[in-house]
Amino acid sequence: MGDFAYVSIIALFCYLFLFIIFFAAKKNKIVFSFLFILGAFILWTAGSFCMRIQLWPSVKFWYDISILGLTLLPLAFLVFVGEYANIDKLKTLRIWIPIIVGLNIINISKGFFLSAPNVHISPEGKPYFVYSYTWPVVLFFGIMTAIVINMLYILMKASRQNQTIKKQFTPIVLGILVLFLGHVFILLPTFRGFPTDILSGVINAFFMFYALYKRKLFQLKMIMSKGSCLVISAILSYFIFFHLIDPLNKFINNKYAISINQNIWLVAILITLVTGSIYAFMQFLFHLMFIRDEIIQADSLKDFSYKVSKTLNVQEILRELVSVIQNTIYVKNIKIYISNNKKAPYEIVHNTKLSDKPDLKVSRNNILAKWLEDHNECILIKDFKKTNEYKSLAKKWKDQISEMKIECVVPLRDDDAMIGFIVLSEKEKKSRYTYKDISFLNSINSIGSIAIKNSKLYEKVYYEARTDELTGLLNRKYFYEVLNEEYEKNKNAPIALIILNIDDFRLYNQLYGTKEGDIALQKIAKSISDYVSIDGFVARYGGKEFAVILPYYDSFMAKQIADEIRKRIHEINKREKDYSLKALTVSGGISSIPYSANSIKELVDNADMAVYNVKRNGKNAIMMYTAGTDNMVGIKSPISRKSIYSEYAPTIYALTAAIDTKDHYTFSHSQNVEYYASGLAYAYGMNEDCIEIIREAALLHDIGKIGIPENILNKPGRLSREEYEIMKGHVENAVAIIRHLPSLDYVIPAVIGHHERYDGNGYPRRIAGEDIPLYARILCIADSFDAIISKRPYKDADTVDSALQILEEQSGLQFDPELIKVFVRQVKNGNIRVYEEN
Repeated sequence: MGDFAYVSIIALFCYLFLFIIFFAAKKNKIVFSFLFILGAFILWTAGSFCMRIQLWPSVKFWYDISILGLTLLPLAFLVFVGEYANIDKLKTLRIWIPIIVGLNIINISKGFFLSAPNVHISPEGKPYFVYSYTWPVVLFFGIMTAIVINMLYILMKASRQNQTIKKQFTPIVLGILVLFLGHVFILLPTFRGFPTDILSGVINAFFMFYALYKRKLFQLKMIMSKGSCLVISAILSYFIFFHLIDPLNKFINNKYAISINQNIWLVAILITLVTGSIYAFMQFLFHLMFIRDEIIQADSLKDFSYKVSKTLNVQEILRELVSVIQNTIYVKNIKIYISNNKKAPYEIVHNTKLSDKPDLKVSRNNILAKWLEDHNECILIKDFKKTNEYKSLAKKWKDQISEMKIECVVPLRDDDAMIGFIVLSEKEKKSRYTYKDISFLNSINSIGSIAIKNSKLYEKVYYEARTDELTGLLNRKYFYEVLNEEYEKNKNAPIALIILNIDDFRLYNQLYGTKEGDIALQKIAKSISDYVSIDGFVARYGGKEFAVILPYYDSFMAKQIADEIRKRIHEINKREKDYSLKALTVSGGISSIPYSANSIKELVDNADMAVYNVKRNGKNAIMMYTAGTDNMVGIKSPISRKSIYSEYAPTIYALTAAIDTKDHYTFSHSQNVEYYASGLAYAYGMNEDCIEIIREAALLHDIGKIGIPENILNKPGRLSREEYEIMKGHVENAVAIIRHLPSLDYVIPAVIGHHERYDGNGYPRRIAGEDIPLYARILCIADSFDAIISKRPYKDADTVDSALQILEEQSGLQFDPELIKVFVRQVKNGNIRVYEEN
């Protein structure tokens, strides 16, 4: 081998080392193109080296391998530059690839362009090579030059379009320049015999390696692994001892009288110690210079990813985002801008006091915002200032960038759109942003964007699940959640409920159509929510009903709110352009805890009852429910105060008479229950309208027995389990019948619940306590009392005293204890007369 053969060996080792490292790494198109370059260098260098040492099979074989690598090299550079510049397709490759393939086939078979050298032996016995060049070599290098020019054109074009890419291309250009100079120097007499071309190739490879590192296409810890350090340490030890082995042997033999075997052992130990020391020093040095920061950043990313994966709250994610940036790359101040939708501007959502000046909203057409959206990568402001886009940036933004000392901006994406960006000021101690920092911030961008996207999806679903699609108000389900939350949160404070029902809304839809009806609902919803504002919660309670929850309000304060809302709604269709539309009016009911209700159930039921009474007395008014009074407060005296019972009595009696044909007991029983229930309601302090409803419910509570077979209704003995299940169906039957009478549907809660038990073991719904409507609890007592003292085919009549004793024993189990006290007292005092059967 020649005196400079070690240069080829080192070059070949470097190429193979880089090739193996990158071949094992995560690959993309740029990494593949770099592997292509390394492969070409390996073919060129290995072929040249093996040719010089005349390795089997022949000099020509290795020469052709070397020329193949040389011809592939400019093609590999062209592919690399194209991928590095993000060019999707290089059309010229379709031309160059066939030319390169054809050139090598011709040269291998004929030696037409560059024939293999002749081997001669010098007088000293050393082989040397004699090359003979002919005119086709000009054509050969002309093709290579054309490919290089094509590559330089792409490089310059990409640099003009993007100044950031131009800076990233700098090490690549320097590497190509070194490679060119290496091939020039080999022709100079001064460097004759020294392989400057091969050495320049090694330098070029490391320039490209640095360019890839700047693009963060790999991590240094991948290169500086334990295995890599060990290999490098072994090679360095080899070269050290290759030159020192003879002096070392002489020194040992002169100083110590030891045998050859002992000498070998001593040298081996020294080599091992030196290799280990170099390895330990390299590990420490690489960790200190390169790996430590990457490990810290990797751990920070892992911790950040774990924390944001546990929350779906946007503000918590943003706090973690700011924390991980400040604690990892030590940024002084951070701002985060977020857009609520694809058309809305970016608004500040987090600020660590970048500036005392008011924050500006950032339009989606802002030059910097559009650049971030197009490129989806963080950018240093010093690089952005070199772009043409910066020249078009508004002066106020240029001034703000300077005043706030902004140095870096990081985009946040949601699939194909940018949802925001992070603005970073200078770092502590005014240190520069490194490419490690850029890589870290791009990783933060990816993780943070996904976390924010997921949280926004959750918030969207959360919002949609709790709001009414048409009006944007709370829906009925969430209305009850909020009502219960506010009640539990402020048990010692009053809470008022307003229920507003649109008058004659079915007629409104019939007159103007459902589209106009939907518009009316939206206007009413906006009118209510605008007036209530932050004082309460507004919900769409039903198809044409709205509810307003007012914490810390009593009934009278709530009535002032409701009256104003009613007036505003009445004015909605009075605008000139809407003069042809019917005026919108509402009937409202108000109830409050603790003044007119003791539970959420009563609060809602009483407000509903107040609405019902407004409807029955002329509509377009607000009424407060007040327990224990004959009249509700807030409604004007009706022009004609007709009795509800009198109005619907013929219908009720017709239905009860129908059941009398099958079961004579049911008709008289219903009349008795009417009497006992209304007496209990009166004694309990209910107003006249409520008592009328209880009377109607009492007359209709067993109407469902019309669908029960006569053999079960009149069975002389106790019912079997199957028969009892059939008998229990009379409740659902009654509800089914009453539903076909819209004017009487208000009695359904009392009818459906009169067989429920206070302890929750009744039927059909198995509800308990005050969840059972008050009217149903009253009916239950009246129904049971009359059944106990009445004679039936399967039992004799009990005495009144026995019946009262049974009622008291079942107090708190089957019956409401408070109502039992009132009923028993009224019976014993004679205020409720008893119709006994003998």
